[in-house]
Amino acid sequence: MNLATRLRSHSALWASPLALGLVLYYFFRFFQDDYEVIKGEITYAPEIVSLALDPTYALAYAAASCLAAWESGRLKRDGVWAGAPARSRYRIAAHALFPVLVLAWAMLVLPVLLALAREGVAPTWACVPLPAMTLLVATAHCAIGFGVGAVVPRLLAAPLLAAGVFYGVASSASSGERLWPRHVLGQYSRVLTFGEHTTWTSLAPHVLFAGGLAAGVALLWVPARNRHLRSAVPALACAVALAGTLTAYSIAKDWGASAPVSVGHADLDCSGSTPRVCVPAAGHADPSEARTDAEAVLSELAAAGVRVKPPRTVSDNIVNGVHPRSSTKGTWWLPVTSSQRKGTTRYEVVKQAVHFPCKRTTDIVASRSAMLWASGTVGEGKRYLKWQRGEMLQFANGDKVLGLVEKRVAEVRRTSRAAQASWFRGELRRACGDGARPAGDS
Repeated sequence: MNLATRLRSHSALWASPLALGLVLYYFFRFFQDDYEVIKGEITYAPEIVSLALDPTYALAYAAASCLAAWESGRLKRDGVWAGAPARSRYRIAAHALFPVLVLAWAMLVLPVLLALAREGVAPTWACVPLPAMTLLVATAHCAIGFGVGAVVPRLLAAPLLAAGVFYGVASSASSGERLWPRHVLGQYSRVLTFGEHTTWTSLAPHVLFAGGLAAGVALLWVPARNRHLRSAVPALACAVALAGTLTAYSIAKDWGASAPVSVGHADLDCSGSTPRVCVPAAGHADPSEARTDAEAVLSELAAAGVRVKPPRTVSDNIVNGVHPRSSTKGTWWLPVTSSQRKGTTRYEVVKQAVHFPCKRTTDIVASRSAMLWASGTVGEGKRYLKWQRGEMLQFANGDKVLGLVEKRVAEVRRTSRAAQASWFRGELRRACGDGARPAGDS
């Protein structure tokens, strides 16, 4: 049978309208709305790729295993194994699985290309590892499905694999207290944000689990020419499948809800020194402008009698993904790109410049009085009060507390500059209460 004839009768061809239609439905139905909600301040190709893949993993793997089982059952029905003993079983399987693999890969690649094209973003090398992992896992599902279809009737194997694989992968994100299944079943546990890269370690469990099972199934097809080999092959196949599963589990068993990622990946534009201000080039923020704002805030606080030692570096926390880094005396991590777009850079600097002598404040009146005074000193008092009115909604007497804060600051404003500076330092200490202790560099 020639290639064209084989393709016309292949299940992958007949299933492709439904399979690709489902992928397109999920893309056009959900991608645009979801991306508008989660997109960060800076357009980021790996974020787009990971979001586009999110609803597609389970569909592609289910299609791969289901159609592979169907084709395996058809070969068995047609007596191919008995009629062609001289041909390699692996070659026959590869010919049967190639269209299935092409369809599964298309289901994974198509939404990625559409998403990047829709957003007008070029792919980068950081986009490659995650799709590469999905293609490998889809290939493994082809081998697994083919092996199941060789022993289980295809009318039973195909629908069971389709439903089982789809449910198992799609539900892995809600695996309850046992978090490791979401890190081994082929669906990446998170959507990447700016500055984040997947690591090979975080992708390895998916490939090891599916690849180990696939390798075990493939070993069962090794021709057994003698009795000893016939007994050794199944044992070896089980050992390989078990080794892949246990290795994947050992890597991911201690992970939390999200797989580990590598952060801080961005080309930076920097300006000046002490502080040296750095922002991602892709965000088009102006580091010189941000540095000017930082210096102005520190100068205005110094003129009011509060000297704050400038840090060596002010860096944009956006490069650290969803887990911002804490500032130290030498390095301040601020949302520079976001604040510059919103016109709040001075406010972010003054929040960082007010340093309490404890890790956690206990006196909400004193802490807010100190912050309001410092914010007002640099012209950001109204912004701080607006934020505090929302913050105080969590307290039953929030309006009363905020009124007391405003009154205390208004009274101290009528005193001398030296008295205000002394009062401010006293408020910092009072905010820590009796449990004051050195905050240190965090």
